[in-house]
Amino acid sequence: MSAQPLAPPHRQARVLACVLCQHRKIKCDRNFPCANCLKANVTCTPSTPAPARKRRRPNQDLQERLSRCEELLKQYAADSDPPPSQGPAPQAPVAIAVKPEPPDRTSPESQPSSWDPGCRMVNEEGGARFMDSYVWANIREEFQAMRDIVETEDSEDASILDSDDLTPENNADLFFSPSLASVARLEDLQPEPIHNFKLWQIFLDRVNPLTKIIHVPTVQPWVIDAATGIANVPFQRQALLFSIYTMAVISLSDTECIQALDMARETAIQKFLAGTKSALMRFDFLKNYDTSALQALIFYLYSLQGRYDRHALWILSGTVVRIAQKMGFHRDGEQLDLDPFEIEMRRRVWWQIVIIDCRHAMQSGLRQSMLPPRWDTKMPQNVNDADLLPGATEPIQPREGPTEMAFCIMFNAIFKFKLETDDTNDIAAFEAHLLGHDADSTDPSVAGRETAANRFRSHVREFEKKLIELENKYIDVNAGNVHKAALSVRAIATGRLDERLAPAREQPEWGTQILGPKDMLFKVVLMNEEQRMTAYEMMVQTGFAWFARHHFQLDIFAVLTGHLSQHPTGSLSDRAWAVVERAHEQHGDLFDMSHKPWLTQAQFTLRAWRMREKAFMEAGRVLETPQFIRRLRQLVLSTVEARSSFSSSATPPMPSLPQAKAQLAPPPRQLQPQLAALPPHQPQGGAMDPYFGSFPDIQSFDWDLFGNVVASNGDEFSPATAFGGLGLGNLPGMGPAPNGGNTGAF
Repeated sequence: MSAQPLAPPHRQARVLACVLCQHRKIKCDRNFPCANCLKANVTCTPSTPAPARKRRRPNQDLQERLSRCEELLKQYAADSDPPPSQGPAPQAPVAIAVKPEPPDRTSPESQPSSWDPGCRMVNEEGGARFMDSYVWANIREEFQAMRDIVETEDSEDASILDSDDLTPENNADLFFSPSLASVARLEDLQPEPIHNFKLWQIFLDRVNPLTKIIHVPTVQPWVIDAATGIANVPFQRQALLFSIYTMAVISLSDTECIQALDMARETAIQKFLAGTKSALMRFDFLKNYDTSALQALIFYLYSLQGRYDRHALWILSGTVVRIAQKMGFHRDGEQLDLDPFEIEMRRRVWWQIVIIDCRHAMQSGLRQSMLPPRWDTKMPQNVNDADLLPGATEPIQPREGPTEMAFCIMFNAIFKFKLETDDTNDIAAFEAHLLGHDADSTDPSVAGRETAANRFRSHVREFEKKLIELENKYIDVNAGNVHKAALSVRAIATGRLDERLAPAREQPEWGTQILGPKDMLFKVVLMNEEQRMTAYEMMVQTGFAWFARHHFQLDIFAVLTGHLSQHPTGSLSDRAWAVVERAHEQHGDLFDMSHKPWLTQAQFTLRAWRMREKAFMEAGRVLETPQFIRRLRQLVLSTVEARSSFSSSATPPMPSLPQAKAQLAPPPRQLQPQLAALPPHQPQGGAMDPYFGSFPDIQSFDWDLFGNVVASNGDEFSPATAFGGLGLGNLPGMGPAPNGGNTGAF
């Protein structure tokens, strides 16, 4: 019986991802309809396979590329571990010119103009990635070509080559709560169409002029598309739009938010923050890289200011720096041969990241930011959004007069100066000399520190002249509120410069109210807070009060009130109490007793006021109790009474009612005015931070200065006890955090 020839095995038809998944660049389960289309409630359209490419010998192509990879790896190994040489070795000829790395530095200006980077952008699944190793960039390209060959022959085996999907922990829930993935429809989180356009306009009026990281003509069509259904917008753009909604709400007061959205401000912030995080998770932002997602992360970091632990916030900003570095934003676009539009937008985004990371570093008690050691991204140019055209090939020419970049130009100049001075020890020497450390020492190093401090003062005065030049060149107060805000930057940064730069022994209070470094620290903090009060008042006049309120540093304010317990009288005390009163007028959150940090701060303020009342009574002087003190007393007493009748295991134990009443006892009758009617409180939310993190820069505080502060009952005051949730010094960070205090996810 003759054997029948075996039929050739039937090759199963290749199933491609649907059109929507290919467009969004997300993984498709290749069912019809697929899970992604079902979630988005859209029609699932199968893709049409491309015509088969004729490859005569794919195996041979693979062998050739594998051989090429082996050669590159050998070259990399030889370069990284050279054999010992006998005497001077002759320089080997280089077949391919490799662009050298820049020297290690922080300031962009220290880089020679002839420097050429050894870097390239490598296109991979998930977006373009930056690589500054010539060998590894070529290896990645070879692997990508090999994947293309294998995928042409058998798509099922294509994933064995360099697939990130095979890693066991490859999700974004390392940073965001996994519960966000359970949000079935992002449409449920988006605002109503009319509110969508309101928030966009608020963002354009209040937030965009101070940040300038988006191109308004490019993003506006996405806003229109989102109004008809945000599911029609790719995930990375959804994240950006939700972050824009969040920042718009942050710029509103409680009353304004209810009027605009018919929703409480905090409710709206939580809603749009959830949308931002959910969209970023669905985009898988840790693996897929896109400029829109990076912009969303920047706004997300902005929104966490004052709502998240300041130390953890600096860690999170480092993650954004790494993502930007992986996308090559730390290298100027001209070196990467990008088009002029991309070059300018990348500069804007990178410098905003620099500002955020530097500010968070300072708030975390660090002098220097951990930016990539080799970066050369130039500062943004003085151009309007209308001057930037996507796809244009002609270089962008900066304008000579005022533009919408005025505030960012001034702000960038301040942080550029900080980066330039961080590389030296002049700031540390200046701080030591300013506070009067070792003022009477005969150590020769003291003279060196004084020289360095004087050198720093000289740099500051030169920097003030540069800011004046920028004002004359780019700012016109008649060009809009953003120019008025830009004009306030120099006054805030270098105002009262002589007093702020004078060391302790040259201060007018030396020998009377300033007797040592701790007393000088009190005045440094006082001058810093006075400048911040001035900043708020100037920003209110320009319509950007949210920017000042949003960056309020409760721990610095706590230091000021802590020193007031030691300095109950005197000119510095009078100035400090004026600042405290202005702060309560500007920041309604200081009257919010529903959060423990604000309640604790209120108790601390009242303790300092009792010390002042005691000093005045002993001196036979009459002291009028200001209205904000009377209001704090009433609110704290009401809160303690309410909590004394309701104990919860989820909150730390509060002082007993008798103790609280003893602490809140009114002053003697001869000093006690009648309680006036208290005005209704309108909480504003948010707060304020120095425009460039305090000038002079306050790195850390010596909490031993609280050792002499004694409570009215004779117990020694402990900052760790009174400020358990405020994150003072190196204590645990301040709350409240948006996730209920859990700093493990943001």
